[in-house]
Amino acid sequence: MELSVGQLIIILAPYMEQEIYSNVKHVGDGKITLAVKSANTLKPGKEILCIVISDQDIYEFYSQVEDSFEKTAYITKPVKAELSNVEKRRFNRMECNIGFVGRPVMINDVMITKSDKHFSGNIINISAGGVLVQTNLKLPDYMIFKFKLKLNYFLECTAMVKRTFDSETGTMYNSGCEFLEMPIEDIKTISLYVFKEQLKNRRKELNKSVLAK
Repeated sequence: MELSVGQLIIILAPYMEQEIYSNVKHVGDGKITLAVKSANTLKPGKEILCIVISDQDIYEFYSQVEDSFEKTAYITKPVKAELSNVEKRRFNRMECNIGFVGRPVMINDVMITKSDKHFSGNIINISAGGVLVQTNLKLPDYMIFKFKLKLNYFLECTAMVKRTFDSETGTMYNSGCEFLEMPIEDIKTISLYVFKEQLKNRRKELNKSVLAK
């Protein structure tokens, strides 16, 4: 993954009233310089989530604000290994336990226009690119289904099963699913949700380590 001058980066962070749209001005060895309309809310030390939008792809990385001044912000450039992971997986993932009810809309390339068939399960891993679901059914590869994803509110989602395999319990199946035609607003919602939850987990781990001393 290579950032280029002029590339659009959407900045999100917990407790930020709205996202900030920025453009890359310069990419240095250790930091990235961004042009923003107002850098007032980007305080030094603030942890941020950056969603990068290019002509052919969307991906994300975590960073931190190093400094900001009027319409310019300086953020930490992720190390090469982290950038490689972002390029490979596109989105950061997080373990979770979210119930859902799915409705098949295509199986074996055949559209299912009218059906009352549903299946239920749990989402055990989530990113803005897709979900890992656990069900008692062996969902067929490339099956497309719709479901409502409950985060802070419900998102209407469409996903395709990419691979199904036995779970560790042996009585359930895990299916890796990719979101289809996900609007950018929903990508931002899921990305920020994952970011917030990971920050919570990091703070809990930090508190435990302090108390253990």
